[in-house]
Amino acid sequence: MHYSTTLTGTEPIVITIGNFDGIHKGHQGLMREVRTLAEKLNSRPVFVTFQPHVLKVLRPEIDLRCLTTLDEKLALARIYGGIADSIVIEFTPEVAAMSATAFLDTLRAQFDLRGMVVGENFSLGHNRMGNVAFLQEYGKQHNIKVQPIQLEEIQYQKVSSTRIRNQVSAGNVAEARKLLGYPVMLNGRVVRGDQRGRLLGFPTANLIPPADKLIPANGVYAARVLVKQKQAQSDVVHSPCVYTGASIDGNETLEQWDTYNGAVNIGVRPTFDGQKLLVEAHVLDVEEVDLYDQCISIHFIERLRSEQRFAGIEALKAQIAEDVRKARLLLQKDGHE
Repeated sequence: MHYSTTLTGTEPIVITIGNFDGIHKGHQGLMREVRTLAEKLNSRPVFVTFQPHVLKVLRPEIDLRCLTTLDEKLALARIYGGIADSIVIEFTPEVAAMSATAFLDTLRAQFDLRGMVVGENFSLGHNRMGNVAFLQEYGKQHNIKVQPIQLEEIQYQKVSSTRIRNQVSAGNVAEARKLLGYPVMLNGRVVRGDQRGRLLGFPTANLIPPADKLIPANGVYAARVLVKQKQAQSDVVHSPCVYTGASIDGNETLEQWDTYNGAVNIGVRPTFDGQKLLVEAHVLDVEEVDLYDQCISIHFIERLRSEQRFAGIEALKAQIAEDVRKARLLLQKDGHE
């Protein structure tokens, strides 16, 4: 079993295990409990996750688009779950075939495992035999504290990555935000476009979504556009374009990001008979700046409308102006709530 980890020593650890796509409110609740149990057991809180998502291996026929890339998942676990350390297991058919006992034995051989926090419906290992009852018995045998917790519920439905992915796919980013506890994000580096937005009077920063990343349904959105402040060129080239937020204690910022209001278009631009999916962010109320090759993070707040074809350029320009007006008002209201 191959893995990578941020752990450098042999200190005792308390873990939670899962795909953790999205690091939503349910995941965040698990991670809070991990930190609490780790403190009681004088251990380090750690989350164990898989790369790729297990369904990529178990159900390869499904075109699964994930809420988060691995880099985003690690950053969000630190920002919203308060856990900075991870064990990322390379998920392969061989790992999928491991029994729950073999999987946990392998983990224990590499780490000083003192505790586990899992959801009440958690299961692990081949044929999902490693349920909570199994884990509790395994824990008794190996002096590991196993703590199951109830899943978080919002509006009488359990929070799940599948539920959130459905909301994002439908463009319901405001609903997804409630379940995530933070806005739907899209991170990446700005690429050169065909300058059509500039010719229309609304210059845009163009983003190519990461492979296998789920992006909201085609349409126009009010969004925050965060721009990573320039670093040395070597740092820009080698560091991932991922919003890292504040430190766990909230007292400092690990990386500096400038925040702007924006209107974002996702689609193929049917008025121009486009074919390629584009993500175009227009930054509001600032002098035009060249964001080419800079890291940006788009935080989607609310969908304004679906994608549509216009009769001509003037009709399109008028609609974009109206989109910008609505986005500005909505974001001003959102910022004061």
